[in-house]
Amino acid sequence: MSYTLNGSFIEACDCYIVCPCWVDEEADDGHCTGLVAWTLGPGSEIDGTQVHDRKVVSVTAHGSRRRGGTSSTVVFVDHDATPKQARLLAAAFAGGLEGPLGELAEVTGRVVLTGQAAIDIKPEDGHAWAVTVRLPPDHPVADAIDVAGTPKIFSDNGSLPMSLRNTALSREFGVPSTTPDVTSLRSEHLTVAVGALPGGFVDVVGRSGMTGKFSYTHLTDQADVGDAERRDRE
Repeated sequence: MSYTLNGSFIEACDCYIVCPCWVDEEADDGHCTGLVAWTLGPGSEIDGTQVHDRKVVSVTAHGSRRRGGTSSTVVFVDHDATPKQARLLAAAFAGGLEGPLGELAEVTGRVVLTGQAAIDIKPEDGHAWAVTVRLPPDHPVADAIDVAGTPKIFSDNGSLPMSLRNTALSREFGVPSTTPDVTSLRSEHLTVAVGALPGGFVDVVGRSGMTGKFSYTHLTDQADVGDAERRDRE
């Protein structure tokens, strides 16, 4: 299945600055619960279906390391998506497609649930960012996912946030080589209530996050179709 996806992501978890997953180290306190929120940009499509402006949030809980089969994940697609868009996006960001998106399976682990929800993502604008996910009050899976914060400033003049390049998660999160940096964030608060996940309940302050650009492209199927059409003409 072919796809071209791009946009921005926000990652936040209950580890301290910086989340050890970004440098492939063990999670703080031996366990991590966190989320990744993706906002799809112009031109994003999967198998010919346009998915720009759609939002996806995955919530993962894992043991000491994110790799190694200890991760469990739920994936939410925003409720404005059509059923087809929701199905394709859930498969894509669960690591269920071939090509570079398949790399996500390494850090996503076992996907225990996919579904749609009300998702609001405020992009990192140099000052503030926020992610919220809301399901109906009687939904058995999630009461609330709510995180907000600011960039983590380390520079002397107080204006330049810390950034990382060539991180351990750059491949899985599709960080493009043309804009390889991801920016460190500090969450003012992080609340996760996802009963489907082991350790899926956290309510903490002053924890870690990252934000950056992503880009995934897989055109193999289109190339195969083109080759077949050329052979038929010959």
